Amino acid sequence: MTKFLIAAAVAVLAAAPASATEIRVAVAGKSADQLNAAIAGAARSVCLKETAGETLRLGAYQRCFEATMKAAQGKLRA
Repeated sequence: MTKFLIAAAVAVLAAAPASATEIRVAVAGKSADQLNAAIAGAARSVCLKETAGETLRLGAYQRCFEATMKAAQGKLRA
């Protein structure tokens, strides 16, 4: 059975309700470096979408990316 990690990002928007996007990342058969790259790619994709309407997008994107990476890595350890 293939294991999956769900990278979820919740962007807290000042003027709009929070939303969430999920991307599944397959973890079976990947080295730690490959897995980290796959998670980072998923986090980038999610956070670009989630921060598209932000006035200060760079800061919002950076916070989203860091929080998403931390949450995904926490799920790996669980």
